[in-house]
Parts: sequence; C-alpha cells; structure tokens
Amino acid sequence: MAEAGAGMRPGARTRGLTLRFALLTGMAVGLVGISALIQELQAASTAWIVGQSHWSRAQQQAVASLQQYLDSGQPGHLQQARAQLDVPLADLEARRALERDPPDTAAARAAFLRGNNAKGDLNRLILSYRHGRDLAYFREASRLWRETDAPLLEIARIGDDLERRIAAGPIEGDQARAYQQRLQQLDLQLQDTARSFSLALVHMSSLVRLTTLIVGALSVVAIAIVAVLLARRVRIDLMDQEARFRAAFYQASVGMLKIDGGGGLMEVNQALSDLLQRSRDQLVHMHLRELLADGELVLDGNGEIDWPRQLKAGELRFLRADGSLMWGRWSGTAVPRGKQGISIFAIVEDVTQNHALVREVQHHASHDALTGLINRREIERLLEQALQQVRNEGGVHALCHLNLDHFKLVNDTVGHAAGDQMLRAFAEHLKGAVRDGDWVGRLGADEFALFLARASQDEARQVLHRVIRTLGQAGIQFGEDTLKISCSVGVVEVGADTPDVNWLMGAADSACYAAKQAGRNRVHCFNEDRMALDERRSEAERLRRVSHAIADNRMLLYAQRIATVGDPGYLHYEVLVRMRDEQGVLHGPGEFIAAVERYGMGMSLDRCVLSMLFRHLQVCPAHVARLGLCNVNVSAQSIAEPSFLAFVSDLLERNRTLAKRLCFEITETAVISNLAQAREFIDAVKARGCRIALDDFGSGLSSFGYLRQLPADLLKIDGTFVRDMQTDPVSRATVRAIAALGRELQLEVIAEWVETEVQAAQLVEMGVQGLQGYAIERPQPLERITQTALHPVRQDTHGKWLGRG
Repeated sequence: MAEAGAGMRPGARTRGLTLRFALLTGMAVGLVGISALIQELQAASTAWIVGQSHWSRAQQQAVASLQQYLDSGQPGHLQQARAQLDVPLADLEARRALERDPPDTAAARAAFLRGNNAKGDLNRLILSYRHGRDLAYFREASRLWRETDAPLLEIARIGDDLERRIAAGPIEGDQARAYQQRLQQLDLQLQDTARSFSLALVHMSSLVRLTTLIVGALSVVAIAIVAVLLARRVRIDLMDQEARFRAAFYQASVGMLKIDGGGGLMEVNQALSDLLQRSRDQLVHMHLRELLADGELVLDGNGEIDWPRQLKAGELRFLRADGSLMWGRWSGTAVPRGKQGISIFAIVEDVTQNHALVREVQHHASHDALTGLINRREIERLLEQALQQVRNEGGVHALCHLNLDHFKLVNDTVGHAAGDQMLRAFAEHLKGAVRDGDWVGRLGADEFALFLARASQDEARQVLHRVIRTLGQAGIQFGEDTLKISCSVGVVEVGADTPDVNWLMGAADSACYAAKQAGRNRVHCFNEDRMALDERRSEAERLRRVSHAIADNRMLLYAQRIATVGDPGYLHYEVLVRMRDEQGVLHGPGEFIAAVERYGMGMSLDRCVLSMLFRHLQVCPAHVARLGLCNVNVSAQSIAEPSFLAFVSDLLERNRTLAKRLCFEITETAVISNLAQAREFIDAVKARGCRIALDDFGSGLSSFGYLRQLPADLLKIDGTFVRDMQTDPVSRATVRAIAALGRELQLEVIAEWVETEVQAAQLVEMGVQGLQGYAIERPQPLERITQTALHPVRQDTHGKWLGRG
C-alpha cells in the first residue's frame, strides 16, 4: 500500500496544484466582479445625488416663477413655473411607474429623461430603485422622496388656481399675501425634505465606499494567502522534479549531457562517461568540439556553434579517449536561461554496433558469399556508373564475361566442394590480374564479370589471353586430384553509343557463348554491325517512350468489331492499344510491341491496358449491359508471372459483372513456352466467368497437340493463313482444318485479317463463326463504340454471309 500511495503522490500533487490555481483564479475573477458591482453602486449613488440636485433646483425655480407671476400677472412667468415644475413631477412619475406591478420600465425611462437625468444613468436609476429601495439608507431616501409628492402637487394646483384668478382680475391685498405665504411654506418644506434626502444618499454612498474597502482588503488578504501557499507548493514541486530529474539524469542507461551556449560541458552522467571512456570530472572541463570528429560540429559565419542546425536529431561521430570512433544517435533541446543565454540538454545513444551491422548487411547485399566478389546487383550498378561516365566524358571501357569450362563435370565427378574450391581459386586468379580502377564480380554459378577501365576491345583481348595462359599453367589440388581450370571469355566495348546495361550484359554473354561454340578456352569479341547496333538503340528509345507514355497516361484504347455469323447484332470486339508521343503523334502497336516484349515490359503494358479498360467500362453500365464479349490480349511474360495473375484476380473480384463479358487472348507461343503457368492462368480466370481465346492459332508446329491440354473457348486463326488462302492451297487447307477442328471441339473459330468480301464469303462457307478485319470494320477509339448506340455490322454489304439475306 505504501508503494501504491507513493505512486499516487505525483498525481495528487498535480491535482492539488490545479485546485489552488483554480481557487486563485476564481478569487481574482470574484474580486473583479465585486469591484465592478461596487463601482456600479457608486455610480448609481452619484446619479441619484445629481438627479436630486436637478430636482431641488427646478422646484425652487418653479416657486420663484409663481411668485413673480402673482406679482406681475404675466403669462410668461407661469409658463416658466410649469416648465421648471415638470422636472420634479417627471421624477415622481418615474417612481410611480417603477412601483407598479409589474414595473413599467419604459415609462420610467421616459420620465427620468424628462427630469433632466443623464441618458447613461437611466438604467442605474431604474435598477437601483427597483432592487435597492428597501435597503439601508436607500429605504429612508425613498420614504423622504414620497413625502415630496403632496407639496409638489399642491404647488401645481396653486399655479392652476392663480391662472384662473388672474384671468378674472389682479389679486391684491390679503389674498396675494396668503398665496405668497403658502408658496414660501411649501418651498421651505420641500427644501428641508430635499436636504434630508441628500443626507440619506450621502450616507448610502459612504456605506458603499466602506463596503468596497472591506471587501477589497479581505480579497487582497485571501489572494495573498492563496498565492503564498501556491508559490510554496510550486517551489516544493520544482525541487521534487529537480531531484527526480537529477536521479534520472545520472542513473540513465543512455548518455546525457548539459552544455552551455558556448559549447562547454556543464554536466554529464555516468553512462556518457562509460561510452566515451573518460571520467566525469574530465568531461565537464572539455568543449563539445573535443568530443566530436572533424566535420560533425556545425558552425555559423562567426565561428560559433549554429545550435538550430546542430540540434537536429541525427547520428554523429564521437571520439573516445583512445581515439577510436563511436557512432552516437544525438538529440538535443535548447533551454532559455534568461540573461545567461541558453543551455543545451542532449541525449547520446551508442549505435556503433548498428552501423557495423548495416555495413555487414550492405556488404552481403552487394557481394558473393562464396568468393567475396561483388554480385550481379553491384555489377549492374557499377556498369551503370561506367556507362554514364563515358557518355559524359568520352573514352571506352571493356566488359568481359568469363565462363568456366566443364564446371558441371567437376561438380558431378569430384563433388561440389571441389567445385566451390575451383570457383574461389578462379576468383583469386582474376583479382590478381586486374589493375587499379578495374574490378571483378561473380554473375552466378560459374559465370564471372571482369571490367577493364579505359581499355578497348583489342587491349582487353591481350589482357585476357595472358589470363588464359597463366590459368592453364596453374592447377588446383583437391585430395589426390589435380583440377585444371580453363574459361571462355566474351568481350564487349563500353562506349558512349552503348544503349544500356541490359544490352551490354547481353552482348558480353553472347560473345562468351560464341567463344564456347568455337571450342572453349578462348576469347571472342562482340562485333555487332552498325545497323544492328542502331536498331537496338532505336528499340531502347522506343521502350523509353512506351515507359513514359504509361507513366504520363498517354496510352489509348482502340477497339475493332468482330462480326458473328448469323447474329450481326451481337456486340463483340477486340481491345487494341495505341500510343501518343510527346508531340501528339499517334503510334500503332507495330511500332512498339516488339521492343516491349523483347525487353520484358509486356506485363507493365498489360497491367496498363487492363486498368484502363476496367476504368472505362465501369462508367458505361448501359454499354456493358448490351456487350456480348470483349477480347483483350495477354503477353507471354504476363502469363509466366504469378503476380500478374494476382492482379487480374483482384480486378475480376471487384468487377464480377465485367468478368462474364471478358475474353483473354493468349498467343500460341505463350502457351507453348509456359504451358504450366498458362494452364494455371486459364483455370483461374475461367473460374471467375471469363473466356479464353487462343490467338495466332496454327502458327506453331504443336498447335493441335497442345489444344487437347487447354480448356479454350475460342480459336483465332493466324491472319497469315487468311491473307494467303486465295493464292496458297496450304493456307486454305489449314483454315479449313482449323474450322473443322473448332466445330468438332465445339469451339468458336474467328478469322483475323479479313480484308475483302470474297475472303469473308469463303470463310463463312468453311464454317468460321467470327470475322475480324478491315472488311468488317476498322479499329476506332473505344469511347466511340461505348458512347454510340448498338448497330449491326454493315448489314447492307454483308447481309448474305452474315445470315441476313
């Protein structure tokens, strides 16, 4: 329980401190409110005193004007008397309005205004009378005010009486003296009452001032007491926090230090002392620059430490006492110290081992574990650098592809341990043959790369002949066996006109293969003619344009209708792709598909086409509702990649309505080269409702044999047979055979490249069910098909062979 209580103390202290702050704030707010209230009462008292002054002066002037009227009989004196008397009578009217139930504040405000009271005092007069007329001296003042009602009204009646009498004739003798005496009596009576009223108001004002002093004094005393208690608690809490901070500072497992604004160390903990292998006493007399390696201290233009940049979290190199480096993860905070400037509190965590692990991981990622040479990834990176260098600076290098001869025989006869020893020995031999600036790497298995900087093909050939000769004189002793090493070498020159790294490595591999074909243990230089080199460079440029077009959304979808024999209203088309270059020129697939497939971009293009197609059809539900079938091509590279099947499956799962209207076209060559992957792809998409068409059917030697193993739905006859069937009997027989095979297997057969009416009629006679080509309809933008109404395929010209004649 003691431990639990101790654990609760910080929270309890915080709550206690909060309550004291709240109490102090409440008292301050209360004092302000009371002060405002008392000031308002004082203002109300002043308003009453000023109002009484107006009342008394007007009453006296009214009596004097009536006396003059009595003497002179002039109507002007009577008017003056009535005007002056209206002031006290208006105040009387206001008081009576406030004493009604409920009070008529509007009438009271208008009457007080007639009584010459300031507009800003009206609310004070009304509120104070309504809520304070029965309190203390204000009660006496209210009573005295009521006593003035009868004399005021009598003065008003005397004025009316004098007006009637004087109208009949002058008043003289005893009657005039009687009026004079009565007016003087009333005037004296009202003045006495007014003096008593004023005295009551003065007493009330004095009471308000006294109350103000007492309340103010008590509030100041209370606030002072709470402030003292609060300051005491804050001081205790600060001392407690300081004690806990120091305990944490000195007992922390990470290095901590406190630095002054000039960079001198003020305090350090034991953890930092251990990390830097220096005593704490020694450290507190040092400067930060003595602890950091060169270049780690950030200085401003005046040579002072630039703390805003220095305090950015990061990793710095620290110097230990023995001069060794320690990598420390550094983070710091600047704390203002008033006139003393700033002090810096920083934390240092030792991450030296992390750096060692990172270096080790980086080494393993870029080096071969068996030979210690750089691996294929690092080879490609260095080749990219070398290629960029010759493009910028000129010159040539030489890349050599080396392949051990008969290495598999060594593994099979002597064993893999001997093969590993041979690889290590060969690697050491190559490392001993290179100059500064050259490098050696292992591509994989028994293949190596040797880079000769600033060497032409001829110079590289001389070096490699020497390597081969010395290699043939050496042997590896493995048990009782002596293993001889030989290798075949391909050399390619790295120049400014080299297309890219992939081409470079492919050329070196081709040259090495030529060396093996020529009898092994020899050097062969890659000598591709200029036209072939230009063609490769053009393909690389086309590939770059396709890549940029995909990234910039400049690939366009077109579609070509496929006519269904017997049902011209059936909507069936194949999706085709076009590319718009940076200048806005449109390019057909024949200008870039070959480069895309040769350089392994087929899957990227297929992903792009499918994504665009699905996005387009999703916003055309009416078109999808009347769509029969939409064919889309899939390359051999996509078929062989499991991630592409996952991509397609995800699209189909999210668009199940579209799946039933989709037909994937797979070329026969893609199926033959990747039969297992093709079967997996076909099964997966057919399970989701899609159909499969075998494109370019008949172009390969094994078409009919593989057809038995694939659950296709449509066969698309290779267009070359359709094009040549009128002049070539073999082509005509092939088309007829494929049509018959489709009928037998209950597969729909479609003919491509149908360019004339004669061809179309012949194909229909052979039993072909679908026709595609310029004779049917030219390709057009996909949106044109999806945004126009359904129309039959040129019924007027094709009516007979479509079954409508």
